[in-house]
Amino acid sequence: MRRIIFFIFFFLIHIQSSLIAQVVEVQNLYEAQAVYLYNICKYMQWPDEDQKGNFIIGVFSNDPIASALTKIASTRKYVNQTIEIKIFKTIEEITKTQVLFVPGKKTNSLTQIVSKIDKNTTLIISDKKGSIALGSAINFVLTKDGKLKFELKKSNILDKGIKLNNSLEKLAIRLY
Repeated sequence: MRRIIFFIFFFLIHIQSSLIAQVVEVQNLYEAQAVYLYNICKYMQWPDEDQKGNFIIGVFSNDPIASALTKIASTRKYVNQTIEIKIFKTIEEITKTQVLFVPGKKTNSLTQIVSKIDKNTTLIISDKKGSIALGSAINFVLTKDGKLKFELKKSNILDKGIKLNNSLEKLAIRLY
């Protein structure tokens, strides 16, 4: 009987530590995406009118990346602009931003979002396969070995009037 209790106890401890590790991995993914997003912006230059006031990064839905971006915004700037994080819960709420992150669970709305921000100089970043075809300029992907990388569609950046440093293309895992 003691053996059974010992094995059950050991099994429960193992499951708990496994679940905690998964939560940490997911949290680290959001933090990694936030760092990538911030660093990718360093390779871009927005038109002059977007270099005044705050540098606004929008997040569609209350995705956990928002809190990771808020941490970055509290200690960093984009060039000389204060970084401001805005969360949009609906498409109707979306206003002009320099960057808009659309998480995988919301990419079904990407076509509507692209229409809404049509002429804005907004860089759309996502994290779901197929998002580039729907209008995203940058798409985060996890490689088979669990590393975060990104895909890039140059025309979706240049069409927005955003200048791109060519060295960013060399860092992308895939170009469209």
